[in-house]
Amino acid sequence: MSKLVPNFKVIPLDSVKREAKKILNPQQLQAAIKLCKLLKHYPQDVGLDFGRCGDGFELRIDDPIISNQGWLRAAFWVHEKAKVIYIVDVFWKKTNRISQADLHRINHRIRQLKLALSRKF
Repeated sequence: MSKLVPNFKVIPLDSVKREAKKILNPQQLQAAIKLCKLLKHYPQDVGLDFGRCGDGFELRIDDPIISNQGWLRAAFWVHEKAKVIYIVDVFWKKTNRISQADLHRINHRIRQLKLALSRKF
């Protein structure tokens, strides 16, 4: 088996860090961070369950430590040119379905991020 080479840097937005600390206990937070770090190998298959979600992607975070409350989701956006993956949202779902409100919030954060990055460069 070949060794996986990191393709991207993974950066959570500050708002995501604050929200994750509020909604997750320390063990859940540690497990979620461990799984999100695997995104650095995107698009190589590392066993992560993700798919399109609005303007970004949805990462379905499944771990026995986490899954006892429902489904934990992280939304991310890939900045191909800079080789950076931004975690733009983290939230719990009681059902395994993304709501319109979630989609609007995710798309809004991605638009804000794109605007901020365009000003930076």
